Amino acid sequence: MRQVGIFGKRKSGKSALMYALTKYTMARETEYSAMEIGGVGKIMLVDTVGVDVEKSGAEKSAESMELALMLISNDSFDLEMAWLSKLRKLGLKIILVISQADKFSDGGKNLAAAVHEVSGIEPICVSAKTGEKVEELNKKILKKLAEI
Repeated sequence: MRQVGIFGKRKSGKSALMYALTKYTMARETEYSAMEIGGVGKIMLVDTVGVDVEKSGAEKSAESMELALMLISNDSFDLEMAWLSKLRKLGLKIILVISQADKFSDGGKNLAAAVHEVSGIEPICVSAKTGEKVEELNKKILKKLAEI
């Protein structure tokens, strides 16, 4: 089964994005680690512990993944860029996501430009809350997996 990890700091919208991508609703207090969605074979989305949690095990779990979604939700993204380097060294394909785009007056465009300048990867601005660009992100995931 192909695994796609969702990485980001705590409260960056990882779980909400997972719900939006799978169109799955679940009680907020329910614990889970992964769900499956269809597309290119079976895909397991893995909701990782925040990258800002020491000894989270996220790096170890990344070793079994093919693709990483790195969520960035504010203009303090040094930690995410450090993780981007780690994920690249593991050989993962990466999609950068400006999450919670609905909370930015410009839909996250300025943050996306800053992240692109630093990372060399053009992020996609997504809002799990409004559904903005969720389907586009889903297509991008499927396209990246097809390239692997």
